Order: sequence, then C-alpha cells, then structure tokens
Amino acid sequence: MHNPLSSSAKAAPEALVVDWLADIARIYPQQASLIDLVTGRRFVYHQTFDRVCRLAAVFRSQGCTRGDRVMALVRNSTDVYEMMFACWRIGAVFMPVNWRLAPAELAAIHSDGDPALLIVDDEFAANLDSSGKPRLSRSPGSATSSYERALAAALPDRSFAAIDLDAMNMLMYTSGTTGKPKGVIGNWRMTTTMLLQAATNARLGPGCVTLTAAPLFHTAGLNSFATPTLHVGGAIAVMDNWQPGACLAHLRDPDLKITHTLGVPTQFLAMSRHADFSAGGFPFLRVAAVGGAPPTEELMRTWAEKGHALMPGYGMTEAFGVANMEPELAMRKPGAVGRAMAMTRLRIADEQGLELPAGERGEIQLAGPGITPGYWRQPELTQAAFVDGWFRTGDIGFMDSDGICFLVDRKKDMFISGGENVYPAEVENLLADFPEISQVAVIGIKDPVWGEVGKAIVVLRPGAAVDAAELLGRCRGRIAAYKIPKAMLILPSLPLSAQGKVMKNELRKLYGG
Repeated sequence: MHNPLSSSAKAAPEALVVDWLADIARIYPQQASLIDLVTGRRFVYHQTFDRVCRLAAVFRSQGCTRGDRVMALVRNSTDVYEMMFACWRIGAVFMPVNWRLAPAELAAIHSDGDPALLIVDDEFAANLDSSGKPRLSRSPGSATSSYERALAAALPDRSFAAIDLDAMNMLMYTSGTTGKPKGVIGNWRMTTTMLLQAATNARLGPGCVTLTAAPLFHTAGLNSFATPTLHVGGAIAVMDNWQPGACLAHLRDPDLKITHTLGVPTQFLAMSRHADFSAGGFPFLRVAAVGGAPPTEELMRTWAEKGHALMPGYGMTEAFGVANMEPELAMRKPGAVGRAMAMTRLRIADEQGLELPAGERGEIQLAGPGITPGYWRQPELTQAAFVDGWFRTGDIGFMDSDGICFLVDRKKDMFISGGENVYPAEVENLLADFPEISQVAVIGIKDPVWGEVGKAIVVLRPGAAVDAAELLGRCRGRIAAYKIPKAMLILPSLPLSAQGKVMKNELRKLYGG
C-alpha cells in the first residue's frame, strides 16, 4: 500500500503530475471555464488561471506549504475549484467539508484534519471555532470579503509544486460506520486515473459544458464530470440549492448549452414529476448520469422516452467513478451499475476474499490506481478496508456472464437520504446519550421524496416519561438535519442475537414499511 505522504522527501515530480490547467489556459485562453449560476459570474480560462495563481500566493502568504490541509466550509461556487487548484499548485491538500453538519461534527473534523488554513462562508462563521488559525472569510458575490480582497491584492504565483503520484492532494470526510468521521485520502494517482477514465467514458471534450448540482464537498459534485471537464477544455456550470424546476431550466438554457450532468435517482425522479418536465426536450444534453443507487426501471423508461436515457454508474468517495454502462444497455439490464472502467478491476468475493462465479452474490471489491490508499490517521480502519490488495466496499452485488455488475444492497446499515449518506451508528450514538433511552436502533425506510429517511426504534428506561416528538426534537442542532430520523417507534424490547446484538434485519422486516 502506498504511503500518502511519501512525496515529502522527494524533489523530482512525476511525469504524469503536470500543470495541465496552465496548458489548457494557454490553448483556450478565451474559452469559458467556470460559470457560477448562483452569482452570475462567468470566467474564461485565462481569468481562472490568473485567480488560481493569485490564490496560491495567498495560501503561501498564510504559511501553507506542501502537505498542509486547507479546509473549506463554503457553499457551492466556482470559487471551490479555485481553492482546489490553488492547493494543488503549492502541494497542499484540499479539504472541503459539509457545511450542513452541526458545530460538534465540524469540530471533530477540524480536530482530526488539523488544517493550516480555513476558508469559511460568513453564514457558517459561528459554526466553527478555528482556534486562532488563519481564516479567509467568503461571501458569495461580494468583492469585499477577505477572500476576494486577498486574491485581488496578491501577485500571481505561477510555480507548480514538484510532486509525485502518491502525494496526498485531497481529504474528504465521510461519516464512519462507528460514528466517527473518517477522512478519505485522495492522491494524484487517483486524480490522474479519474481524469483519464472520465474523458473516455463520459465522452468529454473541448466545448462541453457540465452542470454540477451535487454539493462540492462530495466527490460526485466536485469530481464526477466536473474536474475532468476542465482537463479537456470544457466549462463547469455550478448550481447551488438544487431545485427540480431550476435544474430543468438550466438543462434547456440555449445560453448555457449543458452537455453533461449527474444526479441521484431522487433528483431525476423529482424532475420527471415536475410540471415543466413536459415543456420540451434538452437539445444540448449528451450524457445524464445517475449514481448513488440504481435507478428504477420506471425512472429509466421515463427519461428514455424523453430522448435522454440515463447512464448508471457506481463509485464512492474511496473510489469514485469505477463502473458505468451505456444507457441503451442499462435499459436492458435493470439494477445494473455497469462494467469496470479501463483502469479499474472489480470482482465479487466471499467473506474469505475468494472470487465468486457469475451470478453469485457477494461483496463488491475494487483494485486499481483510482482507489484510496486509506483513511487519514486511522491505520486499523485502513488495514480492515483491504484484503489482498482489494478494497472492500461493503456493498453486495453480483456479476452477470457479460461482466456487468449488479448492486443488490448497500453497506449493511447505511442508507441514502436525498443523496446524502446516513450511517445509523452516528445517530444511534446521539440517541443513546439521552437518559430516557435504554436501547436504540436506526434503520432506513423508503420515502417518496427523499428516497429513504431514518426511522429510530427505541426502548425506554423503566419509569421514563417522554414521547417520540420530544426525543427527535433534541437532535436538532446536534447532528445535520438530514440525519435526524423522520419517525420514531417506542417498543418494549428489541430483537437480539445470541451475541446480544440488535438484529436489524428483523427490524427492517417488521418496521421497514
């Protein structure tokens, strides 16, 4: 396994780690690069490159150097890409964080990631104590924030850090199954693999325009088609506060000419049920990819009848964009997430790590240069995540005779609510602290709007007098709103295994409806 910090002792750059943004800015200086749909700002490549170089100088002036983390607690904006590229120029690590998290959650991530510099939107300033560390404030659309003032005053730094493929360049936090946030290490090997695979599989090229609507603290929003679009000279249109009507309007906008987009099934379902869906087609759209969960047959059929069959895909923060499939083939294979991409290996294995034949269900495991080397400061978790060099996704699937992977179930307990991963252990840890609660289990149940929501099943301590509404109300401000269960059931007991563990499969059967 590679050491993510091994580059610190090396002086010579890898041949594949190059200043490609500078090259694209030289080739396409006047071509559109970034379009901020929140503020209306538009940039061409020479402007984007100039801002990135200025921001790199600002980072250096704040004491940031190779290997340091730069934490960004900001809403979706084209500024996020400037931050990422500025980090990469000086060999620093970009660390975008979910602004929807509660202050206690942000504090845990801040402590674990130990950033050298913070960039924080004004509206989130009170949610994070930076402990005296340097901070740049940002206000969308304002030219007077410390972020914009520092950028305007800086002299562009066009140097590019000598770095190698195993150097860490990204740290993205995702909730862990233990309830503790885990930092997924990204490196240049992963980034380079993503750039090469995405261009081919998504048919990206100069002049394409990607609409990114997912949060940019998620790999789906930040990477997906987005970063690879800039690698080939295309443009990214950044959307904030996703709404189905607004997204439909952007996809039809003759000025934007959106060619690529990605969303979760919940979003494509919401758009298909919106009154404006029938208003017309999407004349410029080439690829509409769907991830996070397999789309239903009905959803695939609805979009195909519109002339834009969805392209399913499979990936995660630890290994984004590892499989996809042609929309036409997906229509014939409902539930499939696709074939492994060219630089990725995918297998179905049993508990002992032995590969299973076609048709048999087992764990989806991955290998290749696009897989994370591990988790930040968690060696035991890193070791447990790999078997014989294969990354254990925890997802259950099977492979058909054509080499196409089908996703049967997600990680044992995790569910997805509106595109956000929710790990029940995190919610259970909070509820278990309430003095009235003796036992608790959280499961995901189907929801017509969010796909899935949480349902808490609890046993109260003897003599406790409290209702479900009060208990759920106490969760507000302690964890992100999307993690708070939408329902609670109070029972006299929970089904337990011989080892004393809560049998969640039984709870899903009994109360998952």
